[in-house]
Amino acid sequence: MDQRPAPSTSSNANQPATQQRGSLPRRVRIGRWINAILLLLFLLLFPFIIATYHDCAICGMKQTQWRVVGTGWFLSARNQPTSCSDWYRTHVEPQHQHVWVRRTSAGGYDLFGWQVGTWQSGRLASGQFSWLPLGPHTQKQIYQKCPHPAQARTLFLKLARFDKRTGTTINHQDELFTRLNTWIESDLQGPWPFEEADLRLSLSRSPFRK
Repeated sequence: MDQRPAPSTSSNANQPATQQRGSLPRRVRIGRWINAILLLLFLLLFPFIIATYHDCAICGMKQTQWRVVGTGWFLSARNQPTSCSDWYRTHVEPQHQHVWVRRTSAGGYDLFGWQVGTWQSGRLASGQFSWLPLGPHTQKQIYQKCPHPAQARTLFLKLARFDKRTGTTINHQDELFTRLNTWIESDLQGPWPFEEADLRLSLSRSPFRK
C-alpha cells in the first residue's frame, strides 16, 4: 500500500489568500503607474513660471523677470546691458532710474526650468514704446541724431506707458508714436520730426510716478 501522506488541502487553500495580501491587484498597480505618468507629464508640460521681457525706455537695457503663474509672485530678475545702455551711461547719464517697459512676448517654464511655451501678443505691452521696431542700435542712433539727448529721452518716456485718461492725451500719444515709427521706418532720414513743445513732460505724467 502507498504510505505517502496525502497533500494538505488547508495549506493549498490559504496560498492564494497569502499572495493577495502580499501584492496589490494588477489593476491597482496599472492605475498607479498611469497616475504617476500623468503627474510627470503635468510637471513637464505645465508652465508654473512665466518669464516677461522688458526694455528700459530710457537707455535700452534689457531685463527678464520670472514670476509664479497665477499668483504673480516675483522670483528673480536679470539685467542685460546693450550697446545703447553702455553708450547712454557714458555720454548722457552715468546713473538713472530705469523705466521698464514690458515687451510683446513672454515665455512659460516648468518646475525643472525647461521652456514649454511662448506667447506673442501686442496686449502684453505696457506702452507704445514696445510696439516700435526699435533695437539698441536704432535707439542709440535716435539719441545721436536728435538736437539734444534730453528730447529723445522725454519722447521715449512719453511712450513708455499707455495714457488712457482723456481722448486728447490718447490722440497726442498716438501722434507721437506714428511720427517716430515713420521716421524709424525711413532709416532716420530727414530732420528730427518733433518740436520742443511736443515733448513737454509734466511731473504728473511722468512714468516714474506710480
